[in-house]
Amino acid sequence: MDRVLVVILLAGLGLRLVDIGAPLIDQQAWRQTDTAAIARNYLEEGLDRPFYPRVDWRGDTLGYVEMNFPLFPYSVALLYAAAGGVHEWLGRLLAALLSTASAGILYLLCRRTFEDIGVARVAAALYLVVPVSWFFGRAFMPEALMMLLSLASLYTFDRWLRSGRWADFAVAVACAAACFLVKIPTLYLGFPLVAMAWRARGLAFIRDPRMWLYLIAVLAPAAAWYAHAANLFHETGLTFGIWNHHGYDKWDSSLLLTGDFYAVMAARFAHNILTPIVTLLTLVGTVLTVRHARDDSGRSLYLLVWGAGLGLYLVLVPEGNHKLHYYQLPFVPVCAMLAAKGLMTWSRRCGALWGQRLVVVTCVATVAYSGWVVHGYYRPDNNVYHYHRSAREAGSLFDSRADADAVVVTGEIDDNAGAPHRSQNPTLLYYANRKGWQITPEEFQEETLSALQQRGADLFIAAAGFVRPHAEFWNTCLRRGVSTAAMTAWAHTDADYLALTRREHGPSRHFVVVRLAAD
Repeated sequence: MDRVLVVILLAGLGLRLVDIGAPLIDQQAWRQTDTAAIARNYLEEGLDRPFYPRVDWRGDTLGYVEMNFPLFPYSVALLYAAAGGVHEWLGRLLAALLSTASAGILYLLCRRTFEDIGVARVAAALYLVVPVSWFFGRAFMPEALMMLLSLASLYTFDRWLRSGRWADFAVAVACAAACFLVKIPTLYLGFPLVAMAWRARGLAFIRDPRMWLYLIAVLAPAAAWYAHAANLFHETGLTFGIWNHHGYDKWDSSLLLTGDFYAVMAARFAHNILTPIVTLLTLVGTVLTVRHARDDSGRSLYLLVWGAGLGLYLVLVPEGNHKLHYYQLPFVPVCAMLAAKGLMTWSRRCGALWGQRLVVVTCVATVAYSGWVVHGYYRPDNNVYHYHRSAREAGSLFDSRADADAVVVTGEIDDNAGAPHRSQNPTLLYYANRKGWQITPEEFQEETLSALQQRGADLFIAAAGFVRPHAEFWNTCLRRGVSTAAMTAWAHTDADYLALTRREHGPSRHFVVVRLAAD
């Protein structure tokens, strides 16, 4: 056991455990609450149906949704069951443990690639502390599981190539199959996997029946699941837009013709994804790896092919990468390995003492810079964090006052670029602990409420700041009867509503509840 690695892993886990009990109101709150809602619904509506994930924004359907294989939320649901109830910190803890374990596998993969324990240690450390890995390594999302399975797929495949044992083959198949199930975009791993096979067997790998058996075995479960998931969509009309048949256009290639796309991505990699120091070291490590590719018998060739595959992923999914920071998380392990190579090469040229100091200073500086960046993820700007904090308080109060079987319509701003067949923002539904619909301010009309009332909706809840500026819609709400999230009294005039808010305290008074049962 490498004691230095143990210290690195414990330190990385410690960073992820900071504020582990924080509510799901930080960066990507909508994505985190969506995942948490599925976990909660498993617990409350049946752990015996793992292949039927359910969302809150189900309307009058059963709530089954087309999505990637829900291994992460189902695992959290099992933890909920063991703990006797919903505890969101368990989802964060699971992500933190998976992310930390990923660094351990990266260490093994890097040590085998460069045959250098120093490079492997630094790679694991950098992987754990760069901003995007630090934050999304403790977010209530499946990304940490995706990264663990991605690295395990490469490591176990390489181990099977070296040993040729059927037991190793089975483990390699299991890791890759689970990886493609959990996140279908991880098919970009085909690039480094082919590079590994080519180095080990030459072009003869194409004629090896075991390679074809591996290919079929790892893709068949994913094909079966996504066919099943498509059937769920046909049953309920609910989807996460996996294949872009329904959803915002992640593949919008028009972005590639704009300078803004490249400027944004370059700035993000240098700031949010890798930090300036690790970005520079990655470039140095890439140059060194290219120069020495022949010297190490091609062991590091797959790193360059892996990076090229990720580059292709970046340009094939430009809108998704442009919009969402966690889409760049797959770049972190290969960049960490290359950066570690660059740093250790430099440090050894400085001599033992000064080289060690250089490594320590670099890691400390990276942690400091990353901490500054991650703080912005914990407390997002542009009033988003404060809104979600208020929505959580209002939703919790509403949950304690509304009928348990009430069907709810929430009004929230669009976080999903108008994607059809899915919620634009499921956060308030999650906080209110109810099922129903979510509409955006563009849909605030009498006809919308009446139509949803006919389909079974009982109450409408939204921030007053979203509702009151729509004068005609606000008058419609007043005719029906409005209250705050506390629902202590009902008002039918604006003056009565304002008087009601003055009698209450806390953020919940800034949310409007409308009765849909009475005109």
